[in-house]
Amino acid sequence: GSGKNPTYQLSGMLKSTGGGKGGGGPRGNKGGGRGSVICKPLPPNQTSVNGDKSNGGFRVCHIEWEHLKTLTTSKQSTTAPRYLLSVSTDTGAKHQVRALLALAGGAPIAGDLRYGDNYSNRGGKVDAPLPDGSVALHARSVFLPTVSLGGMEFLLDKPFVGNLPGRWREFFGVREQDVKGLR
Repeated sequence: GSGKNPTYQLSGMLKSTGGGKGGGGPRGNKGGGRGSVICKPLPPNQTSVNGDKSNGGFRVCHIEWEHLKTLTTSKQSTTAPRYLLSVSTDTGAKHQVRALLALAGGAPIAGDLRYGDNYSNRGGKVDAPLPDGSVALHARSVFLPTVSLGGMEFLLDKPFVGNLPGRWREFFGVREQDVKGLR
């Protein structure tokens, strides 16, 4: 192989909320982004869930993810390995990454009791919240070309990039310098 990690794609339907934070409000904002998540188990090579857009207010959403790193050290009391993924979305739909990874992809995000505490997903169940009550989902890079930025117009042409949360070192044994250059 080329040595490059494979990219996975997943499509599914999420209930349209008609607005709200990142929900594709009245101006049609479809800000996408790239983030990092810690999940278990590793999602399957390819999964697809398709549906009719006009079915009860649902809309089709897509995500892509790439396996960046298998985490072998974890402060969580679990025997299942955890994985650091890079995830890209095509919309800013609320809960899109959480719902699609857990319910359709079978890979719940660490600490996500809302979507990970579900026996019907194929890959497992989140057995405990993170020690600080957070979900291991981080907006690493966000690009918002169609949003009124109120003095932050410098972000129109490039994404905002944020470091991994510092607590992830304590929770998962992963640091910013561990992932620099992976993607």
